[in-house]
Amino acid sequence: MKPNEIRAALLMKGIRLVDIANKLKVSRSAVSSIISGKYKSARIQEEIAGAIGKSVEEIWPDIAA
Repeated sequence: MKPNEIRAALLMKGIRLVDIANKLKVSRSAVSSIISGKYKSARIQEEIAGAIGKSVEEIWPDIAA
């Protein structure tokens, strides 16, 4: 998925980046960096994937942590 598709999927579920960040005790920019593919974090990727009901591999097929 492209970053804008991931963000849209989260918004459609009513989940903001700050919600994920607060839950995982990381910064909103860390979550954003994972979505954009700049960095990898299995923990953050798994949380995002679970939030939108997809697997990490479906969202980030080339960079799954």
